[in-house]
Amino acid sequence: MKKCQRTLSVFAFVCTSLLATSVLQAQNTNTKGPAKPKEITLTAPRDGFPISITYYQSSNAESAPVVVLLHGKGGSKRVWDKQFAPILQQNGYAVVSVDLRKHGQSKLPETEKSVNRNQKKPPSSRLKTYDYKAMVALDMEAVWQFIFREHQKKHLNMQKSAIIASDMSVPIALNYTLYDWAKGPYDDAPVLAAKTPKGQTVRALFLISPVTGVPGVNSMQPTVRLKDPLLGLAFEVGVGNKNSADLKIANKLYEQLHLAKEKDARVKINKYPGKLTGTDMLGRRLGLEIDILKFLDRHLKKLPGQWADRRPRFDRDE
Repeated sequence: MKKCQRTLSVFAFVCTSLLATSVLQAQNTNTKGPAKPKEITLTAPRDGFPISITYYQSSNAESAPVVVLLHGKGGSKRVWDKQFAPILQQNGYAVVSVDLRKHGQSKLPETEKSVNRNQKKPPSSRLKTYDYKAMVALDMEAVWQFIFREHQKKHLNMQKSAIIASDMSVPIALNYTLYDWAKGPYDDAPVLAAKTPKGQTVRALFLISPVTGVPGVNSMQPTVRLKDPLLGLAFEVGVGNKNSADLKIANKLYEQLHLAKEKDARVKINKYPGKLTGTDMLGRRLGLEIDILKFLDRHLKKLPGQWADRRPRFDRDE
C-alpha cells in the first residue's frame, strides 16, 4: 500500500511538471521570460482600507486570461505566492494574489494606545460582519478596478477571469461573482447587444473546502442565479475525502450548482485523499494543482473572445 502511495505521489509530481512545461511551451512566446511579481497596495473604494496584492504580469499581454487567488481563514496571499502563482504565470495567465482586509499585509497601522497587551488580538484586527461584507463590495472591487486598468493597458484580457478561493473566501468569491454579473452595461449604444459591459468578467471558479458562509455573507444564496446555464459559468469544488465536515458542505454546494436534469460538464467535484482542508492541500502532491491547471485550461484559456476596449464609447478617443 505504501509503495502504491509513493508511486501515485511521484506520478502526480511528474504530471504537474509535464503539464506546466507543455502549456508553457505552447503559450509563452516571450523569450525574455515572465515579469517579476510586483507587490502593490490598492485602496478600497469608500472606506479607503489598504488592500495588498501581488501581481504577476503575463508575457501573453492582451490575450492573457486572469486568475485571482484568495486565501482561507487566517491566511494570506503568501500561500499562493510561494509556488503556485508563479506556475500559473508561466502557463500564460496574468495572476493577482490578494490579502483580503485584516489578513496578511492588508491591515491598518496600529497606534500604541489602541492595543491592550492583555488582548490576544487588537480590536481593529477582529473580523466583524462589516468586514466580510466589505471584502465583497470593496476589497474585490478594488482588485477588479486594478484588473480593469491593466486590461486597458493591454496587459491582460479581463473578459476571461477566474477566481480560486479557499474556505472562508469561497462565499466572498461567489457573492462578488454575482455582483459582477449584476452590473448593468453602459448606456452607450441604441441596442443592448452593442452596449459596453461593466461586468460579466468572472467566467470560472475553483472552490477549495467551501464553507456555508461567514457572518453576513452566504455561499448558497448566490448559486441560485450563478448556476443559470445562460451565464455559462464553470465551477469546480475540491475537498479532502476524509474530512467529514468539509465533505458534507462541498457535496451540498456541488448539488446546489449542478443541474440534475442534464449532464452538466460545467460543474465538477474532486475529492482528495486525507483530512487536510483548504490551501493546506497545496504542495502535498494530492493532485489539486493539476486539477486547477486543467480546469483553467478547459474553462478559461479556451474561451472565445478577443481583447476589447471596456471603456464606455463616450470616453474613447474615436
